[in-house]
Parts: sequence; C-alpha cells; structure tokens
Amino acid sequence: MKKINVLFGNYGSGKTELSLNLALMLAKRHDNVCLIDLDIVNPYFRSSEHRKLLESHGIRVIAPVYANTAVDLPTLPPDILVAFQGGYAVFDCGGDAVGASALGTLKDRFDACRAETEVLFVINTNRPFQGDAAHLFDSLSRIQDNARLRADGLILNANLGAGTTGDELSLGLPIVHALSDMAGIPLKYISGTKQALERFFAQHPDVSAQRIELEIFTRPEWL
Repeated sequence: MKKINVLFGNYGSGKTELSLNLALMLAKRHDNVCLIDLDIVNPYFRSSEHRKLLESHGIRVIAPVYANTAVDLPTLPPDILVAFQGGYAVFDCGGDAVGASALGTLKDRFDACRAETEVLFVINTNRPFQGDAAHLFDSLSRIQDNARLRADGLILNANLGAGTTGDELSLGLPIVHALSDMAGIPLKYISGTKQALERFFAQHPDVSAQRIELEIFTRPEWL
C-alpha cells in the first residue's frame, strides 16, 4: 500500500469494508493514519459509522459535515487536507456522481503527490451493473471523469455477503480480466475472507494479484 490509498466503485462493491480493513492494516505498521469518508450520498455502510473502532486503533476519522445524515451536500471539512501532509490515508469514496465529484475537488492535492497515491476501482461482480465488463467499463469511465483521477488498479471483491464461499471470486475473474483489457488497468488485488481467498487461490495458483484478507465489520445487526 502507498501513503495515500483511494478506493472507488459502484454501490455494493465493498469499498467501505476494504477501507476499514486497509486503514487497520496501516495502523498496525504506521503512526499517523487517517480514514477519509467521502461516501457522501449513501446513508448506509459508511466507514465513519465505525469511528469508535478506528479511533481505538489510533486512526483519525475525517468525514463531511453531513456524513451519516440524509443531506446530499458535499461539504468537505478543512481537516481533510491532513491526508496530504504526511502520514498515511485511506479515502472511501462514493461511486455516484456527487461522491466522485467531491474527490475531484482535490485534484491539485492529488497531482502534487501522485507518486505516493494508489487509486483502486473495487468490483463485486455479484452486485447490480457489475456483472459484465461493458457495464463496469462505463461506470469506471464515469467515476474517473468525475473524480479527475485515473485508477491504477482493479480489486476483485466478488462476494455474496454471509453466503460467500470463494467460488464467487472465480466466477468474477474473467469479467475483471475483460475489464482490465478494455481499460488498460491491471488487476492488482483479490480481496475476501480468509476462507474465500484460500479456496480461490487453490483453484487459481497462477494468479499474480496480491491478497487482501478481510475481516467483516459492516454486516448489519439483523444478519
């Protein structure tokens, strides 16, 4: 992981779960870690809902003024600039036009530290509009245009929530490979629970993408 890590993707792709896990991984190795919640419109499964967990590990949580309300105003707090002042940062970004555009307002900051930034497009091929390369390419293009950032890599995060076995990653792999060919962006990471990753890599030992083992934090209480 680089100093600044940006995750974007469609709703349901798993950006928030990944953001939480990446921030916690960074906090095990480094001081001065922050998580920036830019998933402004979606009122559910926001990374800032886990503020107590993150802060208990020394992670600073930065969220828009209206995060965790139903107000659709992308008001960015001034302390968001701490992400560009040293230390490590994870950006959890909404895939809608508003969330991606909020990211785009920081273009000059990202340009100044692009070599230390990794931008990743998260894909769950079991969610709506993510089950084929053409839809994914359209989404990726729109998000990149609004965010004014090009993705450096793809993350395959195919799952079915609590019912995930690991076979979902295998089924999603050819779709993500097709998107990679269309967009010219490499598949860099495969993410999932320990069980899912073990099953996937047993079936695909030649896949060179790095593993991101996830602990599940965002499962709603009613599940």
